[in-house]
Amino acid sequence: MNSPELSPRLSPSIPNGSIDVRMIAAIRCILAFSALVIVYIDPTQPAIFSALTYTSLVFYTLWSCVLAIIAFRRDPSAPPPRDTHWGDMLFCAYLVTLTHGTNSLFFTYFIFAILSASFSRGTQEGLLVTGAAVFLFILASIWFEPDAKFGLDQSLVRPLYLITLGYMISYWGGHEILQRRRMWLFQEINSPIDQRLGYGHAITVNLERILQFYDAKACMLILKPPGQPQKYLSFYIPQSQQAAQQQAGEADSLPPNAINEDVAKILLNLPVNYAGLHDTSPAFWRRLFPVKAALEEAHVAELGQLENLLDTQKFLTVPYSQQDGTTGRFFLIPHKRKIRQGEVHFIRQLLASISHIVENIQLMDELVRTSAKHERFKISLDIHDTTIQPYIGLKLGLDALNRQAGSNNPLSKDISELLNMTEATIQDLRRYVTKLREDKTHAADSLLQAVGEQVERFKRFYGIEVRLTCDTGLQLDSRLAEAAQQIFAEGLSNILKHTSAKSAFLSIHCDQHNLLLEIGNENTAQTSKQPAFTPGSINARALSLGGASFVKSDAQGYTVVNVSLPM
Repeated sequence: MNSPELSPRLSPSIPNGSIDVRMIAAIRCILAFSALVIVYIDPTQPAIFSALTYTSLVFYTLWSCVLAIIAFRRDPSAPPPRDTHWGDMLFCAYLVTLTHGTNSLFFTYFIFAILSASFSRGTQEGLLVTGAAVFLFILASIWFEPDAKFGLDQSLVRPLYLITLGYMISYWGGHEILQRRRMWLFQEINSPIDQRLGYGHAITVNLERILQFYDAKACMLILKPPGQPQKYLSFYIPQSQQAAQQQAGEADSLPPNAINEDVAKILLNLPVNYAGLHDTSPAFWRRLFPVKAALEEAHVAELGQLENLLDTQKFLTVPYSQQDGTTGRFFLIPHKRKIRQGEVHFIRQLLASISHIVENIQLMDELVRTSAKHERFKISLDIHDTTIQPYIGLKLGLDALNRQAGSNNPLSKDISELLNMTEATIQDLRRYVTKLREDKTHAADSLLQAVGEQVERFKRFYGIEVRLTCDTGLQLDSRLAEAAQQIFAEGLSNILKHTSAKSAFLSIHCDQHNLLLEIGNENTAQTSKQPAFTPGSINARALSLGGASFVKSDAQGYTVVNVSLPM
């Protein structure tokens, strides 16, 4: 049977202990009062050092009461301080020394210290207290009765009893702590995650939780999604990156990285059913009795390649799969001898839970896309019937009016401009309906072309000079490009409707985290006051994308709408 993890280093958020601090404090008081009562009822127990024993028990009772008061004022979920069970063990050895050594009635009080250490700090702490208790008990017996004859029942049976029972208690305590930590990790992995951030965010967050749980050096998940052309994705979380994010208070996760086919084939070269802990530098006692699974013996070459690629002599690997055909493999690179073979099955269960979460997010995304597609189709039909058709009727009416007026009519030029504006609006609406119906995303490289067409139209129809400036090498996704075009269109429309300006500018800039848009128009009122309005439509669109907007006047006297959209 695999023993539980020995005293792992934990984050404060991970439960570290299964013991009730207040209960331990109450039991300590009961034991202290009981020892004082026993010595009072049977004054022969302290033997030679009766006065010293009485005084020591009084101080221990008072100390226990103080610890109980402190425990009832602390957080009950926090483990008790480490020095409390060590203090109990030392006082028990001191009490045994004062009360007949090997024949001491208070010998069983060692069990309380071992219980407290094991169920609050784990197996390793319990074994340390057990070893110290055995050593001090033997030392106290030798010091108290140096000339005593060897007694099997006193000098041998009691230490063996203490070692055996102490080991059992330590193992059970560490095992319970391990199971409670595992339950905590399962609960965290299955906790709700914002599905709008995508399945990549869910995978990254849960990999960080596994890395934190095992205090490992790094972990990595390689995915092979179905479809052509074949691609491979890698989620790599080093401990240094996680520590830096926690220190900086960042909650954002990095997107998966695409890896080339040669590296992916090495990482995925093991059989799909292979799961195990590979270690070429085991402990010295394992080297005397090397035991390798048959499956590991059959794949020595593949494991050696992974060892060189991951640059480690020890790693844990388990397969990953989803119902949609996605396969992959998970790797956990621990620190020195901190993960045991028994963790393989548990990590497989964790990855099964993560795959279910990813499948649910992907299913929800598919449902949203299907519903959105149906809604877009319905809206496109409504726009076509209620908006485009009336504009087409208006165009036909203007065309008939233009022909009726003739080329010599002074209104012919104005009617032709209205006809051209109507034709341009109909073309814009048809492009929008087509994009809406077919779910065509707005290409980032066509943003400048679309905005340039708007700028040229405003100059031709309304006589407004609009300057367009943009960063070189601008790279935007389709979502931000579409939003930027809509914001510029709304801004130019506001300039036309609400001002008499004949000069304006549009600006597109990017920093490391945000897309910065500026829409400015000359201030025809010639006032130096800062503008006190907020464009409602632009501000609403910016807020829906997680951004912000504000209006100010610049040094050239332009009123400028500033929009910031997170990238």
